[in-house]
Amino acid sequence: MRQDDVMARQSDESLDDLVRAVTALSYAMGRSRVHDQLTAAVGVRIDRPEVALLRVLCAGPEPLRITDLAERLLVRPPHVTRQAARLEQGGLIRRTPDARDHRAQLLTPTERGRTVVDRLNRGVRDTFREALTDVPDDELRAATKVIARLVADSAARLAPTAHESVQDGQQPPA
Repeated sequence: MRQDDVMARQSDESLDDLVRAVTALSYAMGRSRVHDQLTAAVGVRIDRPEVALLRVLCAGPEPLRITDLAERLLVRPPHVTRQAARLEQGGLIRRTPDARDHRAQLLTPTERGRTVVDRLNRGVRDTFREALTDVPDDELRAATKVIARLVADSAARLAPTAHESVQDGQQPPA
């Protein structure tokens, strides 16, 4: 598709509206009061960054190394190390030695960790259901597609290059 065709399809006004809406949603969902209400409603005390880490672990079938988690969360490994320690103390994840690299450890969610993520997800879903009760499924799918594309683009832009990874002492992505 030519650039002129893209420009014709997307007006600055529509994109500005989308930017405002996504920014406002991100701000609202990231507020500590919203997080505190949600975690209190599901009966768990867990910080927002720890929820993100636990969600990534629960989303995949395989245990992950700290460096892999850091890459997926777009943060540095020391942040993940601290969060993992708190999650492990809370019985939400377990660490096991990596059989392929004895210096590394693999992180896996416990059943309690999976239950916490399920309850948090259910709480968010219930909140969204209440707010979007009159929005048809096809509109929800279209919004999901747009947001997923923005997330993927952001992740690609923020992913470290092989040069940056080596400078930070990390292995370059395979």
